Amino acid sequence: MTTFIVLAALMALAAAAIIAWPLYRARRKPWLPVAASVLLLALSGFLYSRWSNWDWSGKQQMPSQADQILDMVARLERRLAAKPDDLQGWLLLGRSYMTLERFDDAIVAYDQALKLGGGKDAEGALGMGEAIAMRAGGQIIPPAAEMFETAVKLAPQNPRALLFGGFAAANRGDKALAKSRWEALKALNPPPQLAKMIDARIAALDTAPAATTENATPSSAAASARVTVRLAPALNARVKPDSVLFLFANLPAERGPPLAVKRLSPADIGKPLELSAADSMVPGRSLRQGQTVQLTARISFSGQPLPSAGDLYGELTYNVGHDGTRELLIDRVAQ
Repeated sequence: MTTFIVLAALMALAAAAIIAWPLYRARRKPWLPVAASVLLLALSGFLYSRWSNWDWSGKQQMPSQADQILDMVARLERRLAAKPDDLQGWLLLGRSYMTLERFDDAIVAYDQALKLGGGKDAEGALGMGEAIAMRAGGQIIPPAAEMFETAVKLAPQNPRALLFGGFAAANRGDKALAKSRWEALKALNPPPQLAKMIDARIAALDTAPAATTENATPSSAAASARVTVRLAPALNARVKPDSVLFLFANLPAERGPPLAVKRLSPADIGKPLELSAADSMVPGRSLRQGQTVQLTARISFSGQPLPSAGDLYGELTYNVGHDGTRELLIDRVAQ
């Protein structure tokens, strides 16, 4: 805006000079050229401040980077709704959701990309693995590790695949494989900071003690909720093949992210399902023995984890460590 004001002032000065010069050459009234120039400049400034749509109070702000990202995401969502077979578009949407820390939405986007790529797209597998790990609080849980292993197989020279594939191997105790993957990554001449981090990780592999259970918390690690989801017969006709089944565990009357969540498909209805620490969304916040939790099964027609009108759901109260496998009936329609 400052540049614009300077250019506008220069243009106003030029206009004033064009008007004042003939008056000055006439030499009839020496003060007339000066008066005309001052009047023109003052009037132009006054009129522009009144007629322009700029907020001269200083309160007007340019859109923030976050607003720009949200606008871009909204436009991309609309484009993909009209053209759902755009593989690169779904990958971009997944990366955008990751930037916004909308990990559940990122999982949905990357899942669509993997379907379009026939399960052969390394970027989709990497994105899915990262989204699952971030939803689990940064932990490389088995579903995330599986995605990273897929990415390494599809693109063995992909730097991100080697990096996360090394983490996945180290996480399950395969030090030799983790070391070989990180050394392969170093051979690709990564940036100095990344190379330094890789050296530290490789060194840690050689000095890390064997895993023990001395400091483990078996009661928390083994805590789980087991259910078999059923669907009320009257609602069978509402379910679509592309619907998503979500299973949540929450503390009753407590706001915030669920203690655990699984993203499934309608095909999992009728099968034994389990929520455990591996399904946690936030580190240190997971199912524990003795907790009374609310389990919710919801069929989402939008594919989103947040509830929408028309979704089908059912709930029950579950005592962790006491109740065995229970039936959870989906028998209600969200309003």
